[in-house]
Amino acid sequence: MYMRDISVIERKLRTYAEHAGKDARLGFPEQVVVMYLASHGASKQEAIAQYLGIDKGSIAKTIAKLEAKGLLVRTVNPESKREKLCSLSPSGQALIEKMQSSFAEIHAALFADMSKEETEQACSYISRIAANISAAQIGD
Repeated sequence: MYMRDISVIERKLRTYAEHAGKDARLGFPEQVVVMYLASHGASKQEAIAQYLGIDKGSIAKTIAKLEAKGLLVRTVNPESKREKLCSLSPSGQALIEKMQSSFAEIHAALFADMSKEETEQACSYISRIAANISAAQIGD
């Protein structure tokens, strides 16, 4: 039954995120990249793709959309002149601040009847499950 539960959670989170990003005309894949950059800082496109489990072509399209919207900038990697680093623009940073308050609301709904300890434990389990399925490379 956990597959149904995961599906419900994923659909509800995606719907909520897309509604929250509607004013910025930001789809769910774009939001995920913006959130990644907010928490990891300037990153290579390949690192973003690998972390999110997204193929290189899809991440390239998403990054191009974010750059066109002025939310992301690409700069030359000082460690390797052939590579570009992606980072949030000032507009992207401002968007993250708005998104954080929206996501605080969904976080509260997700863990409404759980203590702080239970919430931390649930988040730990979710992280471990994601790491396990990623390491297994099932369906790749």
